[in-house]
Amino acid sequence: MRTIAAARHRCHCEERSDEAIPRAGWPRRNAEYRTTCSAFQVGTLLLLAGIVIGGAPAAAHADSAEVAAGRAIAADGVAPGRPGCAACHMQDGSGQPDVGIPRLAGLTAPYLLDQLNYFASGLRQNAAMGPYARMLTPAQQQQVAAYFASLPLPQAPEPPDFRATQVSRGRTVFLNGDERTNLLACALCHGPTALGVGDFSPDLGGQSGPYIEEQLTHWHAGGLRDPKGAFMRAEAGHLTSADIEAVAAYLASLQDTERKP
Repeated sequence: MRTIAAARHRCHCEERSDEAIPRAGWPRRNAEYRTTCSAFQVGTLLLLAGIVIGGAPAAAHADSAEVAAGRAIAADGVAPGRPGCAACHMQDGSGQPDVGIPRLAGLTAPYLLDQLNYFASGLRQNAAMGPYARMLTPAQQQQVAAYFASLPLPQAPEPPDFRATQVSRGRTVFLNGDERTNLLACALCHGPTALGVGDFSPDLGGQSGPYIEEQLTHWHAGGLRDPKGAFMRAEAGHLTSADIEAVAAYLASLQDTERKP
């Protein structure tokens, strides 16, 4: 249902609240803006096509044996003496938000599989994830991705105690961008309630604040993070350090009940 809800968000070029419309007067970014909205439309249309043709999002068709195999890997790992994915990301996929370990439940299997491939190949660098991803065969990577994608969003903990002014600023940046720094609205690709759009952009609501801040800081410093990071690097370059913290605080503060259409 959450993926279907994400598909209902129309491109912000066509229909959006006043709050989510980037202000006029950005001639230098018109081409980028059109490209972003076109990509958002394509992602939405592809997701809708999957629902109409297949009758349900792809994650719903994950083979139960594949999911069961992924569950076993998450719990027990694949190498003696090495814990499974759940040691850090938890068996319910909730992660550990307070220490920057991201939530995996609610993300799509193709997105998770891409990231595992990037970690295993070294295209995405992480001292912890690299060795674990390399232990998995391609089939096991797919099983783990299918398992975490099959999980419902875990019960949200109490939101972190962020300053109200910081969360408010993060909400403004996420929905509107900032014409002073030539920043596009994050909502153009991630949706006005941060649900993401299928495999095109990940669900960010309720994600770990420290994790989001770390990723934005990496892009802001000029890193790609992974082969698909060029657009995020370009956009994060328009964020100030204070706004990176504010956006992370806003997204971490979102509760699932606030994000229903």
